[in-house]
Amino acid sequence: MSIAIGSTGPFLAAYIENRPRFARIRYWLRTLFIVGVVGAIATALAPLWPGFDLVHDLLLLTMILGMTAGLAAAVRSGSRFAQYQAVGYAPLIILGLLVLAYELSTGAPVPYWPVAALLAVLVDFMVTAGGVINGYLTVKRERDEAWADVSEARIAVATDPLTEIANRRGLALRFRDPAHPRPAALAVIDCDHFKRINDMFGHDTGDEVLIAVAEGLKQENVFPARQGGEEFVVLIYGEDYQRLAETVRRQITLSVLEKVPEVPFPVTASAGLTEVRPNDTLDSAVKRGDEALYAAKDAGRDQLLLWQDGKHSQPRLVHGV
Repeated sequence: MSIAIGSTGPFLAAYIENRPRFARIRYWLRTLFIVGVVGAIATALAPLWPGFDLVHDLLLLTMILGMTAGLAAAVRSGSRFAQYQAVGYAPLIILGLLVLAYELSTGAPVPYWPVAALLAVLVDFMVTAGGVINGYLTVKRERDEAWADVSEARIAVATDPLTEIANRRGLALRFRDPAHPRPAALAVIDCDHFKRINDMFGHDTGDEVLIAVAEGLKQENVFPARQGGEEFVVLIYGEDYQRLAETVRRQITLSVLEKVPEVPFPVTASAGLTEVRPNDTLDSAVKRGDEALYAAKDAGRDQLLLWQDGKHSQPRLVHGV
């Protein structure tokens, strides 16, 4: 019995949270096992000297009081698991104190105490099981919240906060994501004379225009991203990418006209389109798209130009539509 009671100390120590403020409490609870071993030795030596029975009872009392003090200190320090264990062990502690008080005062064993002990153990088992389930649910909830925070952080890092479409990082992640097919083409799109909008109507209106542009880029088989300022990059999927790129470019004007009516003139866009090659990186494809975009602006803006390899060493630019 002494070893059984002493073993509850390390058991309780294992339940209490492994935090610095509980270190002394955990240490003290573990030492109760040593007291239990000494009590068992005293029980074994009792036939040789009756005084060992008294030693055994005093050691039992020491373990019960030590367990009670340890649980109380852990509860005061904020241990959630200690709260459950304090409730679960309360019947056993009370029963142990009553049994010891009776035996020390009368010298006779308490009748029917094994039945009472069994009922107290049953209460402890039920409360402990509840504590284990609660602890599991708490850990699971904290883990789920942590994963949700990580997911939100990943989305935030890859999303442009103004337009709520992908930023350059999000574009790079999508470009190399094996869960999605490789894009057929890439277009770099830039709003024409955007500075004029900011100068005439202010940056708030300019931001509204950028939001409208992003909405216009959200088409089927298109993944849009804001590269910075008024420049956007779209990944285009499907064989008919030239037609789709031109449709997206023209949709920008319609979207701004609908969503920002205070801008009295059409907001057009120039675009450079390039086919995505099997060995392309995002940077290499964007570089060709940029070249086509600059050529489109030099050619008068409000148009799409397609980058193609020509027969000569220098690439030639042709109208995509």
